[in-house]
Amino acid sequence: MLLNPVAYFAGYIERETGIIYEGNNDYQLKMRLEEICRTENISSIDELAKLFQSSNVSLSLKQKLLDTSTNNETLFFRDPKCFTSLEKFLVDLLVYVDLPEIRVWSAASSTGQEALSVAMILDDLFAKGKIPNFSILATDISDKAIKKSKSGLYTEFETSRGLSPERKAKYFTKEGDQWKVNSLLHSKIKFSYNNLIRSSVYDTFHIILLRNVLIYQKVEMKKMVIENLSKQLENQGALVLGAGETLVGINDNLHVELVDGVSFYKKNIMVKKNIA
Repeated sequence: MLLNPVAYFAGYIERETGIIYEGNNDYQLKMRLEEICRTENISSIDELAKLFQSSNVSLSLKQKLLDTSTNNETLFFRDPKCFTSLEKFLVDLLVYVDLPEIRVWSAASSTGQEALSVAMILDDLFAKGKIPNFSILATDISDKAIKKSKSGLYTEFETSRGLSPERKAKYFTKEGDQWKVNSLLHSKIKFSYNNLIRSSVYDTFHIILLRNVLIYQKVEMKKMVIENLSKQLENQGALVLGAGETLVGINDNLHVELVDGVSFYKKNIMVKKNIA
């Protein structure tokens, strides 16, 4: 028997995702582990830990642990100021750069509301002729969250959080007791699994959204993730964090530009001077 099986799983989750469980969060993790034991008919957290240390643990059980460990709390247009600033940033960018397509990555997309919120903003701009076509990649470490995103189905409660009646009427249709995203808008987004610690995304983007992720990680992990993401920014693109997050002491290769009070982190581009 492990002396502290909860601590074992805290270490496992940190290694796999970078998410930290410590202090008061230990109780939250314990509750989540007990829920896994109940649904999987495993007698105790000790037995669950033994299973994870053996060669018999299934990939589905490992994924269930990761699904349980992540915080999938989200809503449409979470922090509305971010989205109005994003709109302004892109319109201003296109004054100086001619782009055939705008590529956006929602790098911790949860159940899809963030990516869909961006899609609604961009669809409106595209319809007005202000931007070219666009595509969005939405990834998350939770298989459960990705499956929900791919379904395009949201409850009455979920669509009441942050979504205006006008956008709901334009982009959603009622299906039973749920609301289904418009297929044309949904098709603009590719939903897929990705672990930022061992990322399998290699494309470059004009906007990368990584909001409310770094707050759960240690400094070393933050540095690694941001270093990797900075390489995937187009030269004039930007990384957007959560309202309470910063790159101070994390990365020196990006500088911040404020758009209506929202921080957009852009690459430091070296300009070569012509020497006569």
